[in-house]
Amino acid sequence: MNIKWIGDLLKDFVLGIAILDISEKILWSNGVLEGICGEENILEKYFYQIFNYSINNIINEEISIKIPLNKVYTMRAKFIDKEEIFILYINEITNFNDKDTKLYCLEEIINSINDGIVVSDCEGKVVLYNKSQEKLEELSSHEVLNKYLWEVYEYNPENNPELAEHRNVYKSKTSIIHRYRAHVFKKGIPKYVSYSTHPIVKNGETIAVYSICKNETSLQNLLMETVELKRELFSQGENDSKSKKYRKNGTIYTFTDIMGSSEITKKVIKEAQTISLLDNNILIVGETGTGKEVFAQSIHNFGKNKEEPFVAINCAAIPENLLEGILFGTTKGAYTGALTQSGLFEEARGGTLFLDELNSMPISMQSKLLRVLQEKVVRRLGSSSTIPVSCRVITAINEEPEKLIEEKRLRLDLFYRISGLFLYIPPLRERSEDIISIGEFYIRKYNRLLHKKVKTFSKELKEIMINYRWNGNVRELSHFVENALVRVDDEEEALNLNHIPKYIKNRMLGNLSMDILNSNEYTTKDLPNFLRAIEKNIILDTLEKNRWNITKSANELGIIRQSLDYRMKKLNIEK
Repeated sequence: MNIKWIGDLLKDFVLGIAILDISEKILWSNGVLEGICGEENILEKYFYQIFNYSINNIINEEISIKIPLNKVYTMRAKFIDKEEIFILYINEITNFNDKDTKLYCLEEIINSINDGIVVSDCEGKVVLYNKSQEKLEELSSHEVLNKYLWEVYEYNPENNPELAEHRNVYKSKTSIIHRYRAHVFKKGIPKYVSYSTHPIVKNGETIAVYSICKNETSLQNLLMETVELKRELFSQGENDSKSKKYRKNGTIYTFTDIMGSSEITKKVIKEAQTISLLDNNILIVGETGTGKEVFAQSIHNFGKNKEEPFVAINCAAIPENLLEGILFGTTKGAYTGALTQSGLFEEARGGTLFLDELNSMPISMQSKLLRVLQEKVVRRLGSSSTIPVSCRVITAINEEPEKLIEEKRLRLDLFYRISGLFLYIPPLRERSEDIISIGEFYIRKYNRLLHKKVKTFSKELKEIMINYRWNGNVRELSHFVENALVRVDDEEEALNLNHIPKYIKNRMLGNLSMDILNSNEYTTKDLPNFLRAIEKNIILDTLEKNRWNITKSANELGIIRQSLDYRMKKLNIEK
């Protein structure tokens, strides 16, 4: 048997090789073992004499040996029965020229970094899925590894390979940079991640595709918490010491400017913050005075394109014959006096175009708007060429969409186009917890302007305010406080009924209050009983009107059915 021939054959596959006979005497070595034990000539010596243990101990178990300069070697042995020899395999695990060592280190790095990494092979199977990606998408590697992309991700319910982004990158060899999208849905909730996808090309051929996904969840949560803390601070009037100035992007407001401490308000703000991060068009529905433009500006300033312009227009304020030119632009000679100028779609660039009171836009203009939203291009009046547009469109309406569609004041196809994301701002009467806190905010604001010292509202006035419908919402509440403060003496600290102008008082109390005052039912001249009588009469009138249908009556009163049941029991109302 040629021992040297065997050693020379194996040394091309392993760093170090040594061959020993059955007595553990070293017959041949390629020099690595000499370097480990620090001796120049080890042939004819016995392994157990050099390392103080038998080679039989490493036949079934690998051992590690550390030498000076922090180099670490592993050893394992195999016994060849026919030749009665031991073959000793030696590797240096601190050697980065060794592919196994390099691969081990890279795998450890991939599994420890905070960014998610997913790799698919030439067939579209997932071959690498690190721990951060598991946390981001709330999937385990056992659910993903060695499965096709289109079998794993719920965005592809038809298991269609053509819908997998990795496959498109594999074929095109073109990277996808900074995309924000949800590929996984948990209980119907999308898991959005920010990611980039790249091909791995070797010898001119794509062999795999990988994505690096940024973990932005904790950062977004921290940002939302910061906004909420600022709102709580600013709602005490701290942010109103100076008049607001326009930002460079054309906005004034951010989420910190939205007033209200109720859970309903906080929920709406969180919904708005979530949709701020997406590129879809947004429809905001809310009554007049609920702050639709405040939300629109806040959404723009919370989004990734906040440095781009925010351009707003009230569709009800522009005549129909001018609206098209303002939105889409004009060319010289399109009509008498027309000049070549860009429209608001172009002015918005990559930012936001806010169309307020869209329900006031004529149907003929709605069809033209729909075409622009579908094709992402505009044609200036008098021009035959088109111009691409890239802005996000936020629209607002102050009536229920179903009612507008039914009355043919809003095109159904346009509604579906603009309502990719939907935000409903509840009226003030549906979040009565906010009425007093917002009112006190305006007290602090107008105190500074009018040099007053008012701190709050009287108990009686608070009850009236909470029971009033506030059809003008926050705008009406601001007007109410400002008018009352004008009539306050310098040293007074609470607003009461005497400070309310007569026309506002009549509107708040209404004719119903006078009927109750003159009726036999109202005999005690104290405000709680007076308000109780008003509430009882309103509920009775509504119930009679709706033939005692509790659900319909509750909807008309703007409260939930359970609330109406409770009020009926409290007021001893029976059919």
